[in-house]
Amino acid sequence: MTEGVIRKSYGPPPLSEDEIFRYAGCGRPALEDRALLKSCLDEVLPLLSYRVAYRRLPLIVAGDCCDFFLFSLRSEKLSLRLQNCTEGIVFAATVGFEIDRLIAKYSRISPARGLMLQAIGSERVEALCDAFCEEMAVSEKKELTPRFSPGYGDLPLEAQRKVDSVLNLSGTVGIYLNESLLMSPSKSVTAFLGIRDQG
Repeated sequence: MTEGVIRKSYGPPPLSEDEIFRYAGCGRPALEDRALLKSCLDEVLPLLSYRVAYRRLPLIVAGDCCDFFLFSLRSEKLSLRLQNCTEGIVFAATVGFEIDRLIAKYSRISPARGLMLQAIGSERVEALCDAFCEEMAVSEKKELTPRFSPGYGDLPLEAQRKVDSVLNLSGTVGIYLNESLLMSPSKSVTAFLGIRDQG
């Protein structure tokens, strides 16, 4: 069921090599690290697709309960994040399966390249989330809370089931949950945002 779900495709968001090196654990990248990064980017960037699905829902926060009307979650940290919000956004973002195939391939034959591809994927999906959140803040003309994801703080991964129930992840953006509630493609994010009136 995809009623109320909005799907969007994006062009490549701005890329940060510093963030990629941070994800890769390269504090001070050497020339060979930079050459490896360039080679990996040349190979993977044309294969990425930037897709988001989201749904805007009414929200009531009471104690540690966040009631999105279609589902509710108990989390003190999420409740604090969404305090004074009367609406929320549930969203999922992914850069697709192709990078997973490359990571699997190179993890066997070139671990350094596999690690760099992992870092690129992490930076790319986070940059996509940033682009989506910035666009939402502009279009809503309201303040958005920082995003908060299942598995973070005291919000269990079990919350992924609630996200899937309202977004139909496989049908809208091609994200699948395994038995451990981890996502495939691996470079995917689900999260909650609160909407506050400014001023």
